[in-house]
Amino acid sequence: MNVYIDESKGENMREDTERKEFLSSVSHEVRTLLNTIVGLSDDISGYETLPDEIREDAEDLNSSSKELFNLIDSIIDYVLIENGQMKMVEAPYNPKALFEEASKVDEELFEDKPIDFHTNIDEKLPYELIGDKTHITKIVRSLITNAIKYTDSGDVWFDVSYINDNDYCNLVISVKDTGRGIPPEEMETLFAKINRLKIERDTVTEGLGLGLAISKSLIEMMNGRIRVESRYGEGSTFEVTIPQKIKQMEESELSRTQRLRLEQISYEEEGYGYKKVLIVDDNMLNIKVARRILEQYDLIIEECYNGQECIDMVSESNDFDLILMDMMMPGMSGEETLERLKLIPDFETPVIAVTAIAEPGAQEKYESQGFADYIAKPFSKEELEKKIEKVFKLEDIRDEELEEEYEENQW
Repeated sequence: MNVYIDESKGENMREDTERKEFLSSVSHEVRTLLNTIVGLSDDISGYETLPDEIREDAEDLNSSSKELFNLIDSIIDYVLIENGQMKMVEAPYNPKALFEEASKVDEELFEDKPIDFHTNIDEKLPYELIGDKTHITKIVRSLITNAIKYTDSGDVWFDVSYINDNDYCNLVISVKDTGRGIPPEEMETLFAKINRLKIERDTVTEGLGLGLAISKSLIEMMNGRIRVESRYGEGSTFEVTIPQKIKQMEESELSRTQRLRLEQISYEEEGYGYKKVLIVDDNMLNIKVARRILEQYDLIIEECYNGQECIDMVSESNDFDLILMDMMMPGMSGEETLERLKLIPDFETPVIAVTAIAEPGAQEKYESQGFADYIAKPFSKEELEKKIEKVFKLEDIRDEELEEEYEENQW
């Protein structure tokens, strides 16, 4: 009996894998390089005695770097969607916290435009939902950015409400603006894969126009829908509905207590109290960027350049309060290094994963491996500050609890 084997399927799978690996490699290299540009230009623009021209140049470099990063990120998302390789990673998240963070707009987007930005996030949103928070964040930021880009003056409103249906919560996300609006003849092609409004030909508005197409694809992958209403010359309204499974309707007493304790801790007056931080990275420029940010605080900073050096340093002096660990290093990855660190007696130092490979579900992945948190390159000064402050707060609370437990046992 003759058996026919379709070798084309195997070949297509290999090509898809190679394409995905290539995209991952390109993304990693671009993010690593942009991390240096964003970090150092951000640092330069922060000097008080800097000449105005140099400060302006540094701010322009920073802004252009972020634009380039967003462009590369959009192209990679576009290719993954087109090839059916985009994955949804569902995990528990707090929707109120997500929307509050996603609505924090970079001031550079306004470009001195007289625009009032309004947010209204329903306070009664379920405490915890299950879904892909990374892609929901991308959708929100894309819609807000688009609204600001096409509005020269007036208002932009960002509203979030919800409709519960048994075990599901239908999130209703609305972004409304008083901008240019969309010509009727262009409404049908609004969500085309590469589409920029014809009106842009006479303006300086930048971008490939991938944002709406990517957002629509992501929304549909989450079984949601997007609709748009627009009056040319008066403005537009985009409304997105996304169903999410409800995990927890209300905040538990334990969660509330933890949140309040975190909010009560402040380092503004006393600083971090000379906590000791170890930076582990084989890229000297990335270490330089992290150092520049951390040197502004009362921190003791040490560095090493691979996993083995990190293990040796911790074995010799297990007194670090935090480790910033690059994930892709020669000889030993960040994940392997952490596994080896766990074998050291009394090792309890929180480790933040630092990576140029930012994938949906990365937060959950690294936390499941034992990392305290995760940050993707390129990261801003503010992003790194938030991460280390959160880790230090949690460690301070843990130390307080251990001290309270010790005192109780003494009685």
